[in-house]
Amino acid sequence: MTKHERHCRLKAMIKENPFLKDEELSKQLGVSVSTIRIDRAELGIAEYRERVKTAAEDSKVQQISHAGEVIDMELFHSAISVLETDNSMLFPGTDIIKSQHIYALAEELALNVIDAKAALVKVANVKYVSEVHEGEKLVAHSTVIRKKENNTSKDNAAEYIVHVIIKVRMNEVFRGKFSLSIK
Repeated sequence: MTKHERHCRLKAMIKENPFLKDEELSKQLGVSVSTIRIDRAELGIAEYRERVKTAAEDSKVQQISHAGEVIDMELFHSAISVLETDNSMLFPGTDIIKSQHIYALAEELALNVIDAKAALVKVANVKYVSEVHEGEKLVAHSTVIRKKENNTSKDNAAEYIVHVIIKVRMNEVFRGKFSLSIK
């Protein structure tokens, strides 16, 4: 195999699976690990740790984009997020957005404002005020109302109360009050 062919295969292999280590690549291509490292350097391909980190960050960005784009945040106080609706969010045969997308935007913003990677939604009191239609832009605003430390439990969980209001063209379409428990 020529160097050019090896470079093409190396690029294709890493594009298909960015989690391949240099040792695995060297075995599959029949060359030494040092040759793989030189080839990666010549091709501008990051080392294994950087590829994994980039893949994780890309995944996080994709996950967040489904629940809107955070445009302003003051941790543990308030945040604003925007979500542009599209036809993938519709009830079949209508131009009405499914409520699960609206709820996901609200819940994700409530979690983001308290900097929680994971939290238990103990109680969610929500109200859908009006329909949302394809192409409308949702603007969500969250406010942390209260933080309660639970020092009596073994796990030192904290409980936050977060209000979220979502509007379309300055008209309220959703409001919710979330009681979130984090450790």
